Amino acid sequence: MLKSFIVPSSEVPGYSSIYRHPEYKDGTHKDKYADITTLYELFKAQVKNHPKAHFLGSRVFCPETDSFGEFEWLTTTDVDEMVNDFGSGLDQLFATYAPDVVKTTGQQPLGIFSINRPEWMLAELAAFRSRRYSVGVLDVAGVEASEFYICTSELKVIVCSMDKIPRILERIAHTPELKVVISMDRLNCTKSTSATQAFSADTSKALVSKATSLGIVLTDIDQVIEMGRAKPTEPTPPKPTDYCTLLFSSGTTGAQKGILTTHDAFAYSCRSSHLSLMQRNTTYLSYMSLAYIFDRFIIYMLMHDIVHIGFSSGDKALIMEDMQSLRPDVIAAIPIFLNHIYNSVATATVKAKGAVGYLSRLGYKFKAKRISSGRGFKHAFWDKLIFSKVAKLFGGNIRLVISAAMPLESDVHNFFRAALSCNVIQGYGQSETMASGTAQRTDDISVSNIGIPMPGIDIRLRSITEMGYNACDFPCPRGEMMVRSKAIFSNYYNEPEKTAEAMDGEWLATGDITQFNPDGSLTVIDRIKNVIRTADIDVEPANIEMAYKKHKLVDSIFVHGSMRAFELIAIVVPKPETFVPWAQALIGDSGATLAELCNNKKVIVEMVTALRAHGLKEKVPAPALIGAVHMEPLPFEKVDCNFFTTSLKTRRYLVIKHYNAIFEDLYKSLPSTTDANVSTLKST
Repeated sequence: MLKSFIVPSSEVPGYSSIYRHPEYKDGTHKDKYADITTLYELFKAQVKNHPKAHFLGSRVFCPETDSFGEFEWLTTTDVDEMVNDFGSGLDQLFATYAPDVVKTTGQQPLGIFSINRPEWMLAELAAFRSRRYSVGVLDVAGVEASEFYICTSELKVIVCSMDKIPRILERIAHTPELKVVISMDRLNCTKSTSATQAFSADTSKALVSKATSLGIVLTDIDQVIEMGRAKPTEPTPPKPTDYCTLLFSSGTTGAQKGILTTHDAFAYSCRSSHLSLMQRNTTYLSYMSLAYIFDRFIIYMLMHDIVHIGFSSGDKALIMEDMQSLRPDVIAAIPIFLNHIYNSVATATVKAKGAVGYLSRLGYKFKAKRISSGRGFKHAFWDKLIFSKVAKLFGGNIRLVISAAMPLESDVHNFFRAALSCNVIQGYGQSETMASGTAQRTDDISVSNIGIPMPGIDIRLRSITEMGYNACDFPCPRGEMMVRSKAIFSNYYNEPEKTAEAMDGEWLATGDITQFNPDGSLTVIDRIKNVIRTADIDVEPANIEMAYKKHKLVDSIFVHGSMRAFELIAIVVPKPETFVPWAQALIGDSGATLAELCNNKKVIVEMVTALRAHGLKEKVPAPALIGAVHMEPLPFEKVDCNFFTTSLKTRRYLVIKHYNAIFEDLYKSLPSTTDANVSTLKST
């Protein structure tokens, strides 16, 4: 039985049929939230329906112990009042110091620069209250990057944590349009937070004095709220067609692009996901940067029912501690995070030696069999003996894990389903689709796929013949994923040419090569602009391969990477005329054949050493250095696996498929893989 609905007679030359969610065959979705067309309306519905519920929470920082306590909460009514007062204060600041709208958008942007915390959401909602849109400035970015966001988006007013203020003031000459800086923390330092540890009342006064001398208005949220409370303004709620946020792409396939989206697009995306996952009365930990789309998408999706949003303490090493304090029932994660945890937890359980390892593997076998047979995720005996300890690392209350951004390894996927006694689902989305696209259903226990189209989202594939992918392939159509919905972004900021390039009529071209599986689910198999994501870096393999091919011993090379590893691995075809004498001299055997030399362990080790030294010479980034190789005596074109297109471009998917088992062995041989700051099971 097909998991997706195929629209009859929708296949046209060069494109596959259109696939939809089976319960929304007309391509639309309607529910009790269908009349909500802005994120501000969604927030107001939360206030109306759950006025006394805990809404935004954070852990209290204690400077005496340099640690965080338990979560403290603001109710939806508290937040609503603060949003109204803060929004009124913002109206006054904008009217006095930044009255003009941005020509590109016809609205005013509000910058937000901090780690995830309640004030981040408070600032965004206050911006929405007066038809302004948010611009997230990445907390992980360096000085130049933060200036790029501020200047590109033409920010005049920014809300930031106190620790960001010195950087902003020191570099103010590089952001000349900035007029107002609003600290999330009290400038009088009467309330300690993790962002105020390096400040005192005196250093804070010095910051205010410096800002004044530079012509910058420096104030804090409490003061702006008092301004708004003393002189309230009428809300001017956004229209569905108003912009709600300006995002920036990660830049993995080129220069960063500003992505503008409207309220109705974002609201539609979140409603589509809500209908797909149907999560109710949720406690959620926000720890992935709110400057990106994924975390905000999950938050607004969960806001369709009662939701308690706890914000992490901001220290990556304390995320698991945050979870144990909050005890969330839904978490969102990217595969690299789950890989970190998996490597540590699996080492203490299913990969352990002795009785613990034996019992863990036996328990995992029983649980995996139970899950695959459809009998549920829990097992009274094995959960109590083994897996409840793993679940406690995440707070002990998880009912759903949502993974996106990159495919999740099958063994990691299955392990967490068993270890957490709940489903782990994969999905697909982009900033350009407001994170919506596809998702596995909550009862889907398959792996190696990204699910089916979300409600109201149309998916089809476009043939990329030069890479050997055809939308008419049988039984699995393959090609570039195309997405059509009301959740598509509006445009790239000040880049109409790139906006036009991204669209094929009303369809967004994602750049990802996918295939429809026989059951109607989708699997990502390649990328038009090939990018390898490791645990540390995104690299374009063509550039890396070009650098290594300059080595005198290399005829051809194919590099591969994974988010579970810190280094690249490679298939190397050596250049016989230089490699053979070099390798024979290395092992002292002038009669050794090419094939024998390619399998010699000493030769392989020395080849890795030579390639790493060459990589450094060619200024290859450290995370793109090669950590393990397989020596292939046969040239790629003679392997007879159709590795190349007629224009001699590498079909990377076919190479990966052919060498899959070898790649797995190479990853196991690497000296270091991803690890996590997780306590061992013995300490829980």
